Amino acid sequence: MHIKPLLRKVSLIIQKKPLTSLLLFGITLRTLVIIFYSGATIYPDSKVYVELGELLFNFNLNGYNGQRTPGFPLLIAISGGNLLFTVIIQQIIGLLNIFLIYDFSYKKTKSKITSFWIALITSSFLHVIFYEIAILTETLSLFLVLLSFWIIVRYNILDTKAPAKYYVLLSLVLSWLYLTRPFFIYFPIVFVLFVIIKNFNTRSIKNIYKPIIIIIFPLISYYSWCSLNEKNIGYFSSTYFLGINLAQTATSFFEKAPDDKKLIRDIFVKHRKFVVENKHEGEYPMTVWYAYDELIEKTQLSPPDLSNELGEISKDLFKKYPHLYLKQVFISLKDFWGANSTFVINKEQFTHIVPKYLVYGVWKIIQRYILILMNILFILFSIKKTYKFIISKFKTFDLDLLIVIIVIGGSVAQALVAYGNNSRFCFPYLPLIVYFVITNLFSLKTISIANAKNTTA
Repeated sequence: MHIKPLLRKVSLIIQKKPLTSLLLFGITLRTLVIIFYSGATIYPDSKVYVELGELLFNFNLNGYNGQRTPGFPLLIAISGGNLLFTVIIQQIIGLLNIFLIYDFSYKKTKSKITSFWIALITSSFLHVIFYEIAILTETLSLFLVLLSFWIIVRYNILDTKAPAKYYVLLSLVLSWLYLTRPFFIYFPIVFVLFVIIKNFNTRSIKNIYKPIIIIIFPLISYYSWCSLNEKNIGYFSSTYFLGINLAQTATSFFEKAPDDKKLIRDIFVKHRKFVVENKHEGEYPMTVWYAYDELIEKTQLSPPDLSNELGEISKDLFKKYPHLYLKQVFISLKDFWGANSTFVINKEQFTHIVPKYLVYGVWKIIQRYILILMNILFILFSIKKTYKFIISKFKTFDLDLLIVIIVIGGSVAQALVAYGNNSRFCFPYLPLIVYFVITNLFSLKTISIANAKNTTA
C-alpha cells in the first residue's frame, strides 16, 4: 500500500536531481564493495604494473625491461605504491565516470531522463565496479576514452570551433590513453582523419592545423617510449609483449612453423597439447605462457629476444596461411563482443558468503546476457548508421558515426593482433556502446509513436 507513494517520491527525486541520484547510487555500490570485499584484486599482470610504478616513483627507468607502458603504473606511483590508495583513486575515477557519462549524454540528447538511464545502466554493471578494485588498466582506460569523447562534445571539437587549447587538452588525454593501453594509438590517428575529412570543404586553414594538434602528444609519447625501450632492450616497440601476443594468435596452427624453428615449434606444440588435455578451454590462448619458461631455458634467449622470435615466426605463419589467420581473427572478433573474460574477481576475497553468491548470481544469470545484448544491438545499429551514411552520399560525419568507427575499428584492430581475454578489450568502450544503443532505442520509440499518431489521424 505504501510502495506506490514511495516509488513516486523516488521518481520525483530522480527527475529533479538525476546526477545527484546517480552519484548516491554509485557511492552506495562502492561502499558495499568496501564492506564485503577485502583489499585490492591482484592478477598476474598486476605485478608488472606495480614494478613499473615503483620505478616511476623513484624517477628511474634505466634498464627497464619494456614489459608495459607507464600510463597505469603512473597511478600506482601517485599512490606511493600503496595499492589500497590506488583502489581509492580508481573508485573516485569511477564516480567521475558517472558524471562524465551523464553530462556527455545530456549534452547530446538534451534529455535528463535518457541521460539518467544511460548513466545508470553503464554504472550498474558489476564488472565496472570490480575493475575499480583490480590492479589492472581497465578503469583508467574507460575513463580516458570517456573523457576524450566528453571533451569532443563539450568543446565542439568536431566542427573545429574550439580554441586551440582544447585540442591540446584532448591531445594530452589521448597521449595518456596510449601510454595506458598502446593498442589505442589508432584512436588519435582515426579521429584526426575524421575531423579533417568532415571539414575538408570549408577551405579554412584552421580545419587542418587544429586537428593535427591532437596527434602531436600521442606521437611524441609513442616515439619517446619506444626510443626508451630501444635503448633498454634493443627493440623500438611500445612493449616487447607484441611478439607473444602474435604467438597467441597463431596458437591453433603453430605446428606449421618451418623446421629451422623446430626447437621453439616443438616446445610450443607440446605445451598446447598439455593445455588441451588438462586445462579448461579458456586457457587455450595462454599456451605460449605455459611454454614460456621452457622456451627461455632451452633457447637461452632473453625475454625480449624470445618475444621477437615468436613474433617473426607468427608473422611468417600469417603470410603463408592467411585462411587460418583470418579464421583466428574472426574468433577473436567474436570473443570481443562476448563476456567470457571481462568479469575479473577473486571469490576468496569476499568477507561473507551471501554477497559472494549474490554478485556471481547477478552477473552470470542477468548482467552478462544484458551486456551481450547491448553489444549485439550496437552492431545492428552500427550497420543501420553505416547504411544511412552511405545513402547520404558520405555527408553525415557526426558523433554517432565517429563512435561506430572508433568502436568497430577497435574490435577489428585487437582481433588482428590478440587472442585471449578479447572481451576485456571491449570494456573501455562500454559507455559509448550503452549511449549509442539507448539513444537509438529511444529514437525508434519516438518514430513508432509518431507513426501511430499519423495512422490514427
